[in-house]
Amino acid sequence: MKKLILFSVFTVLIVNVYAQKVALHSISGVQHFNGYSGFSEAYSAAVSGDTIYLPGGGFSSPGTIDKQLLIYGAGHYPDSTAVTSKTIINGSINLSENADGFHIEGVDITGNFTASNNHAVDYIKIKYCRIQGSISIAGDQSNPVMNMMLANSVVAGNISLSNAQNAGIFNSLFNGEISNTYGNLFQNNIFLLNNRSSTVYRYTLIGNNNILENNIFLRTQDREISGYSNTVKNNISPKTSPFWGTTPIESGNYNEVPVEVIFVSQEGNLFDYTHDYHLQSPETYLGVDGTEVGIYGGPHPYKEGAVPSNPHFVIGNIASQSDADGKLTIEIKVTAQDR
Repeated sequence: MKKLILFSVFTVLIVNVYAQKVALHSISGVQHFNGYSGFSEAYSAAVSGDTIYLPGGGFSSPGTIDKQLLIYGAGHYPDSTAVTSKTIINGSINLSENADGFHIEGVDITGNFTASNNHAVDYIKIKYCRIQGSISIAGDQSNPVMNMMLANSVVAGNISLSNAQNAGIFNSLFNGEISNTYGNLFQNNIFLLNNRSSTVYRYTLIGNNNILENNIFLRTQDREISGYSNTVKNNISPKTSPFWGTTPIESGNYNEVPVEVIFVSQEGNLFDYTHDYHLQSPETYLGVDGTEVGIYGGPHPYKEGAVPSNPHFVIGNIASQSDADGKLTIEIKVTAQDR
């Protein structure tokens, strides 16, 4: 019986890697969906509380998601998805009222990630993802999104948090501006944005009463923050006198640190998979908790390769034909994840 169970597990793993099937796990069992529309079809069949596993490959987005789902992809880093290929969701994802507790990991979203205007979608969790578009949590705070978490992710576009309260933004990299943020926490991030594209002042972050700790700002021109009463502690900036907004509460910041001595290997102001965002001197730049500033410190340190928390394929070799004895050589290695 034990051998039969192990064989079944490996059969499922091999099918998922090589047939690229979307798997919907629910209380009633497991369903598989094929092809580019597999994610959309799995979403249609799912009910709140279900889990969808997306293999490597490209899938159309279901558009608006109005169910509480857990979604796990294979990852988006080229080196950590060599066996499976990376998981790509083509298009945007929009969350609606009934998607409380929505959780997504390990996908590359080519469009935007949004919450419908004034829809209170609480406890959103985005981890180990790349979002090529923008993030918008829209609304006027009359029906706010509570306790959103973004961690270990890369966002290329701008971020607007006008309807978010008590959001936590951790250990991520940003190419765009962050606006309309009020009372949120930004910890151990890298803000790659640098200089203005026009004669108008641009800011890295616009908002009031936020907490910014252990972050790295790469701006050598323009201003870091526009807003009132933001708490700014133990951040790195290349500027002699960074502009932290009006009436900031600041302490322990590391100013006038040349950009070229911050990271092991980095240039420009766009995220690049080939860059090494480890600090050259992690023992010199410590955050409020005593760990290093930047994405490799804090309570949610950046995971190499942004590998999602579900079991991950690291080796997948199947011989093209059997040997003289009719045996087929199969080499599969899967690693468990602790976070």
